[in-house]
Amino acid sequence: MEKTKIVYLSGAITGCPNYKEVFERAEMFVSANMGHIVINPARLDEISNENLSYDQYMAICYRLIDIADAIFMVSGWRNSRGANAELTYAKSLGKEVIYQDYFYQFRKAHKDVES
Repeated sequence: MEKTKIVYLSGAITGCPNYKEVFERAEMFVSANMGHIVINPARLDEISNENLSYDQYMAICYRLIDIADAIFMVSGWRNSRGANAELTYAKSLGKEVIYQDYFYQFRKAHKDVES
């Protein structure tokens, strides 16, 4: 049996009005279908009492990637400057990369996979 991994979700947040819903679906998919522990950066605003800058959020996200075993690229990530930077960073650390789009090709019928 595969070891439970810590998986960081990466995708478009800035400029995406429904990012919380998109990330929540991705979190449920990774947790339920893959059995991994999920780090969901879309929840960072729930623990922050102040408005942090983009650079401050990215600094936090890089630290979260440091402790993750893998990064899960949420559909739509290609249009996100931050997600592209996170992917580059994760690859530089040798992290496993999992693409939601890969699963979508084989699981179109499932509502938890974003189109």
